[in-house]
Amino acid sequence: ALYTIFVHMSIVFSLIYLFFYLFTLFCEFLFHIFGFLCYTAYMINLSAAGLNPTEAHVYQVLLSKKEWKPADLAKNVGESRTNMYKILDKLTALELAIKFDKSNKIHYRATNPTRLVQLAQEHRAQLEQSQKELETSTQSLLNEFIKTHEQPGVRFFMGKDDIERVYQDQVNDQKPIYFMLSPKAIDFYGYAQMHKLRMLAVKAKIPRFAITPENTRVPSNYEETDKAYLLTRTWLEANDYTASFEWGVYGDKVYFVTFGEDALAMIIESKAMAEGFKQIFSIIDSRQRSKPSYARLPKTYKYT
Repeated sequence: ALYTIFVHMSIVFSLIYLFFYLFTLFCEFLFHIFGFLCYTAYMINLSAAGLNPTEAHVYQVLLSKKEWKPADLAKNVGESRTNMYKILDKLTALELAIKFDKSNKIHYRATNPTRLVQLAQEHRAQLEQSQKELETSTQSLLNEFIKTHEQPGVRFFMGKDDIERVYQDQVNDQKPIYFMLSPKAIDFYGYAQMHKLRMLAVKAKIPRFAITPENTRVPSNYEETDKAYLLTRTWLEANDYTASFEWGVYGDKVYFVTFGEDALAMIIESKAMAEGFKQIFSIIDSRQRSKPSYARLPKTYKYT
């Protein structure tokens, strides 16, 4: 009987021990989960300065004491010493940490956090430069793609600010511009802003050829300014073209712009389409100039 009681007691105590062991493991698991959540919540996002989450955490811990030994810092953060030295080397290179000797041992201290703002500005400038380089490279790649696959590249633009990129693209191409001018463009942008956009090509010394309704606002000495601005103008009578739609061609690109509430624009890069629109422009130009009444144009126009 005593033996049976002893066996039963042993089983009970074993179960109790197993229960507490499992309970301890569960508590440890919750502790790590809680610590991770607290760490994540506390960790500040320093990606704008070019730091990944681990590097940002190390820098924050560096700030918590006047100085750190790499081994102590690695233990505190939970990183290997090898990885910690790599992180500290990067922080030092970014001038977010200073490396120094103390008692013949390497120590690190954090620098002023205002350095983060400078890094963010430098990082943003690098991204903007990279984006510009990417846009230039993409344009070159697009040209090759079109030549190889004979598929036109199409870009869309919406709203006043976005449409202005069409006129900037004309400058980037540095090719003569042929376009049908809409008198509604000035109503849409206002004379000052529209003049500024037209002057982009003038400053780049790009020849322009325009089919222009005679009720378009022009300088009183337009013949002199047209020559200075490398602009060859073909006149239309006021009612010949009243649409709020401008189209044109430059290089291997054709562009379309609508002015008004549904303001949008499109650039299509296609050698075949560009050649077609150049021929359409030439037909309109030659037939308009061959009319007997053309010599009297412009009969009416608005001075600026």
